[in-house]
Amino acid sequence: MQSKKAQKKLVYKPYIKGAWLSGSAALRGLRILAYYAAFAVAYVMMGIMLNFGSPILRWLVNMLVVAVCFMILFSAGSRDGESEVTLGEIAYAHEEAGQQVTKEEKDRCYHPLKGWVTFLCAAAVLWLLTVPHALTAQPQTYALQALPSWVGTFRGHEELTVPLSYYEQTAGITVRDILHLIVRILIFPFSNAVSTRSVEGVLTMDRLSPLLVLIPALGYPIGYLTGPRTRASVHGDISANQRRRQRKEKKARQARTEKKNELI
Repeated sequence: MQSKKAQKKLVYKPYIKGAWLSGSAALRGLRILAYYAAFAVAYVMMGIMLNFGSPILRWLVNMLVVAVCFMILFSAGSRDGESEVTLGEIAYAHEEAGQQVTKEEKDRCYHPLKGWVTFLCAAAVLWLLTVPHALTAQPQTYALQALPSWVGTFRGHEELTVPLSYYEQTAGITVRDILHLIVRILIFPFSNAVSTRSVEGVLTMDRLSPLLVLIPALGYPIGYLTGPRTRASVHGDISANQRRRQRKEKKARQARTEKKNELI
């Protein structure tokens, strides 16, 4: 026996399809980047909590974080898709009533490719960061540690001064260092899953960063495509509520009629 949820009826209504390329779709790419900025802050705050000794547990938890980010953008895309289907239905009703629908109004209506336009606009910015990082990725090395204080007593000896001078050399922070830091944060769940102690594993994640960084963003266009179905579900709920109300009113009328006949 099917559940009531499985029997839920979808009611599709006609709508005007908008343009696949519009300024609003491109600007929404900035919203995806804003989500990524929020994800990066969350990664920094949860960094220690996502680092487990067990490789299996570490992979499961970090991939769960990626899945949550994917679903957040999926939900955002679904909301935008449903909203633009609604605008398309309104524009269709206006057109059927003989009213003029402007180009700007049509551009705000749903088109299945709009979600991908938004995704590609965000991806272009992410690729500007990750492609140079992937091409210049090198095995991870560690900086020299501070020397103990007692070493200072030997600084007067020339045979020790020259080797120890290497420790006094400091390298400034370059644009490349900042770029690598940003990308490492954006793909943190993947690098953390292979363990930051694995030099080869982290290097592999760095080289795959242009692909890995796009995984959460893919949720947006996929979610956007569900807009018509989500809107049809809303119409189905409205239709079901109307039928329930009509049945309730019909039963109430029948009850009043039966009571009236009994009195007669």
